[in-house]
Amino acid sequence: MTRCLVLIRGHEPLQEGWRKRSFRPAGPLLNESIQVGGVRFDESYHPVRVLRRIGAGNDPPVASGFRYGGVGPVDTYALRADFADQDAIARLRRDRGAEIVGVFADPAVSPFPSAYCGAAPIGATRDVARRLGVPALRRAGLTGAGVSVAVVDTGIDGSRIPVAGGWAPTPGYVPGSSAPDHGTMVAYDVRIAAPDARILDYALLKSQAGTWAAFLSDGIAAFADLVERVNAAPGRWVVNNSWGLFDRASDAPIGSPENYSANPDHPFNQITGALVAAGADVFFAAGNCGADCPDPRCGKGDTGPGASIHGANSHPDVFTVGAVTVTDRRLGYSSQGPGALHSRKPDLAGFSHFAGSGIYPADGGTSAASPVAAGVAAALRQRFATDRLAPAQLKGLLQRTARDLGGDGWDYDLGYGVIDAAAAVKALGVKPRARKRPKATA
Repeated sequence: MTRCLVLIRGHEPLQEGWRKRSFRPAGPLLNESIQVGGVRFDESYHPVRVLRRIGAGNDPPVASGFRYGGVGPVDTYALRADFADQDAIARLRRDRGAEIVGVFADPAVSPFPSAYCGAAPIGATRDVARRLGVPALRRAGLTGAGVSVAVVDTGIDGSRIPVAGGWAPTPGYVPGSSAPDHGTMVAYDVRIAAPDARILDYALLKSQAGTWAAFLSDGIAAFADLVERVNAAPGRWVVNNSWGLFDRASDAPIGSPENYSANPDHPFNQITGALVAAGADVFFAAGNCGADCPDPRCGKGDTGPGASIHGANSHPDVFTVGAVTVTDRRLGYSSQGPGALHSRKPDLAGFSHFAGSGIYPADGGTSAASPVAAGVAAALRQRFATDRLAPAQLKGLLQRTARDLGGDGWDYDLGYGVIDAAAAVKALGVKPRARKRPKATA
């Protein structure tokens, strides 16, 4: 059996299933009009709304990519299904072509922690804050207050990091109820620059016996929920993703219409663009498959320049974050561009491999670098909502103000350089917050 995502054109039963977060309303439609021999829809996965820009008349163009001019968004719905073989996929496409937008791979994804290239931490939280330019944020009164940061990860220990709600792929999860692990580390690292941000626990990745895994279909459900939240309360949203695809063996081959890693039409790549379009600053860790000391989970042929930043981690609209130490040395596991969806990746570098949360000896990997950078965006969003500074404008600002370590401009190792909060504050013209004068005494 092969697990895949099936993208179906909008019908009322699918819309109802999405509204109710239930498979049940969609069941009769699927059984009577969609299902073919050798295909079994997963009833544990409810229909998920995926806004796509797919051309006039609901007909997808030959290569739609990410830019569609004036064409508006169209409702489609993702479902998860098991296929007996490739013939079953072909039958569904052939016999139900009027309803099926596409069938796509649903690979497993994992977080990006790392203790490679030496396990000992280099520096500590205070060093990260100093090198990041946090004092300049504080002088300007920027702490992330009023900004929502969704930590899409393994779950957060709410006794260590206050959480204000969240989401999980299975019902009944209480946000903040996870054991202290990778997600707690990531949330801690966001708060280095944005201690007053409102943290949301999106527990995408489940921890079992010390390992984590999720399907990309669960990531689509998480992002669809976030699109609704951002649209309902726009202005100040940051989303951090310290996870991705280590091994492309679980993906369909590049060039296949089912492919995820290099296919802009895959539903997860489409919904990532929709989340940015809704007004969220979306951060992805570049990955830990750099040429010098890649994570052992990296697939054969999935390490080093041009082969280690896949799928949404390389989406042109997101911040893709590599990793350096507080001594400005690139960490050898940090994945290198070109990216699969956009060649000029990564965008920036953040600090990693430091003594921080206490969850591990070091907050390491691009897993730590990404939330360190996301925290800076959250702090700036306190003053500059998206009606004043769109996600693309904030991205451009942080790229322009990054510290270029090599002196040669943008490169495939660290993008534009190390994120620099102090330089960003200066470029935005934010004045230091006036100190309150003590009241005069008689």
